[in-house]
Amino acid sequence: MKKLVFVLMAVIAMTGCSVDSGYESIQYELAEITNSDLPEEFVYGETYDVTVTYQLASDCFTFTGLDARRAGNSSENRRESYVSAISAIKSSTLCDPNAEGSTGTSKFSILIDEMDNYNFHFWTGQDSVGNAVYYDVSVPVTEASTTE
Repeated sequence: MKKLVFVLMAVIAMTGCSVDSGYESIQYELAEITNSDLPEEFVYGETYDVTVTYQLASDCFTFTGLDARRAGNSSENRRESYVSAISAIKSSTLCDPNAEGSTGTSKFSILIDEMDNYNFHFWTGQDSVGNAVYYDVSVPVTEASTTE
């Protein structure tokens, strides 16, 4: 009887510690940014909505959001922005990994609060050794024109 109880407890303990607990595994990856609608110049003090176009890696991925962040808090670093598109794939997704992924657009906003050029770095992929590759855009800033 003691052996039966021990075996029963061992089975319950093993099934309680199962790796497959019914939760889906989600894997996040960056998606290539293929275009942006940055203007030729910014006006100091204005806020801009910037639309970016992304390409998902395959039919298995869904878009989850943009990551648009400044390089830091100092004056120079505040004018450097890195932008990437985030995509996800669920472990339970039935899809064709060879099928081309969809394209889409998303927006982020930026306040122009410095008078020097703003530099944007849009993630496009990785090189052969795994380093991030960006396409870079520099946008000059002008003062607002006054109408008399």
